[in-house]
Amino acid sequence: MDKFLKRKNSGSELDPGQNPDPDEGPSMNGGQKKAKTVTSSKVSGARQYNESYLSFGFTFTGDATAPTPLCLICGEKLSNSAMVPSKLKRHLQTKHPFTINVEYFVRLKTTKVNERALKASYHVAELVAKSKKSHTVAGKGILPACKAIVNEMLGPVAAKEIAKVPLSDNTISRRIDEMSADIESVVLDKIRISNKFALQLDESTDISGHAQLLANVRFVDGDKIRENFLFCKALPGKTTGEEIFRVTSEYLEKGVLKWENCTSVCTDGAAAMVGRTKGFGSRVKEKNPDVLITHCFLHRKALVAKTLPADLVPVLDDVVHMANFVKSRPVKSRIFAALCEEMGAEHKALLFHTEVRWLSHMFLTNEGSDYAKLLACDEWCARLAYLADIFYHLNELNTRMQGRNENLLTSTDKINGFRSKVQLWQQHVESGNLEMFPLTNKWQDVNTAALGEIIVKHLKTPEEKMSFYFSSASTECLDWVRDPFSSASAVGKDMTLQEQEQLTELRQGRGLKLSFADLPLDSFWLAAAKEFPMLANKAILTLLPFSTTYLCEVSFSSLTAVKTKNRKTESCGGRASCVSFIDSCQDISSMFIQTGPVSK
Repeated sequence: MDKFLKRKNSGSELDPGQNPDPDEGPSMNGGQKKAKTVTSSKVSGARQYNESYLSFGFTFTGDATAPTPLCLICGEKLSNSAMVPSKLKRHLQTKHPFTINVEYFVRLKTTKVNERALKASYHVAELVAKSKKSHTVAGKGILPACKAIVNEMLGPVAAKEIAKVPLSDNTISRRIDEMSADIESVVLDKIRISNKFALQLDESTDISGHAQLLANVRFVDGDKIRENFLFCKALPGKTTGEEIFRVTSEYLEKGVLKWENCTSVCTDGAAAMVGRTKGFGSRVKEKNPDVLITHCFLHRKALVAKTLPADLVPVLDDVVHMANFVKSRPVKSRIFAALCEEMGAEHKALLFHTEVRWLSHMFLTNEGSDYAKLLACDEWCARLAYLADIFYHLNELNTRMQGRNENLLTSTDKINGFRSKVQLWQQHVESGNLEMFPLTNKWQDVNTAALGEIIVKHLKTPEEKMSFYFSSASTECLDWVRDPFSSASAVGKDMTLQEQEQLTELRQGRGLKLSFADLPLDSFWLAAAKEFPMLANKAILTLLPFSTTYLCEVSFSSLTAVKTKNRKTESCGGRASCVSFIDSCQDISSMFIQTGPVSK
């Protein structure tokens, strides 16, 4: 037995200048032999790897001067002292008792190297998708740059390893398609588990003139509500509600999703979407009468902003004509920018206030434009200043309603808050205070009464239009969803007796009350679903619907960046989905690398 044998060490195995220990040798203690081990400090040479060891299924890893045996089959590492044929063979026969020739291990060793190259290839494909660049940037840009850097920093041997990474155009395209397909499969699985989902759809035309239908989805994923890109599909025929419904239904059917599980659909309010007979919404209602069809809050706000009184319409038209005059020819834009730069203006674009207003006046005068006279009219400039102020407030409202995780409750709060501010502004303007409009306030000496009358008249218009477009923007009956522990939160009229009982019981629960302040609203209700399933389900159905089509607009921006004039023939589905999902994935490439051997 090996553990009872003591091999005699030769002098060559000891450090120079050291003598063998005279006490070294077998000694008896209680009738049993003990072998003293030689410390590593006394060993000058390590066992070296031999290519013949590949027949036992072993390669090496670590420092070449003290290599560590590595099993190509199970990946187990042995100590350097095991770098002998007998021990390597024993490992092969005991743990892998099947006969494999040396050619297999040669192929397996090559495959292990290719696995690292494959993983690197996915990493590069991920970067290409994130940057929205062409597939050719990997093989023609990234790979040569990496080889040059590695060759300079680490030497030509390492540069040859870099060259093993597959980064051809077709390879990168295939990697992106694989990633998008895998992500899509994961998302569909989670939607099916969630059982309830909400959709957000919008249609637009790409640079090649083809109509593209984009959809985003919101669903319950574990302890939170998640929203993700769902699909990008071309509309081969007309962009009618029937066609949009057909394309969407085919995708849901293919993904084993049912319209009965769709709680709401948010659209831009176009005729094809909300038509009473053949609109997309009416067709969805046929499949699921309980589905909620919502009109995007951003589009409704835009309709409100378009309404101007007769006194302000000519001013806006004049500004549009001025901008078109300067932008009509590139030479005029360059001259205008040069003039702004020479005068030390902060901006080089069309700004009609403070110093740049006089730059615009000077430019239009030198160019012989009739619009130069308008910039010399104080009354006209005062009205223009008000338009700039009110559009600033409207744009601010628009920006606040953009972003992820926007729902009906949050958007309604912002709309109602703006309506209240408009009413407050009317009162201050009637009393002669224009503090809320800083640019207009500078023109108070210009017929203040007439200007104030125009402003009050215009402020009444958006208030009336908001009452029309947001007539259902009242969520007081849903205050219990925002704060279930507030005694002031009204109980919804549509709540059943069981739901009211669960709400009353929930308000007495100390544990949930303590966690309410620390958890997002969706996470809180999902946590409460274990004890109060009926009440939590009603709250989740309130938080699930989209209030805007913001995510579709963002997806269109990605589509525009991917499908440029030089790449307008590319298929957009895989790229758009991968680009839209890729930021939410921590390590996409790890999804596609298996633990075992992989093929090229």
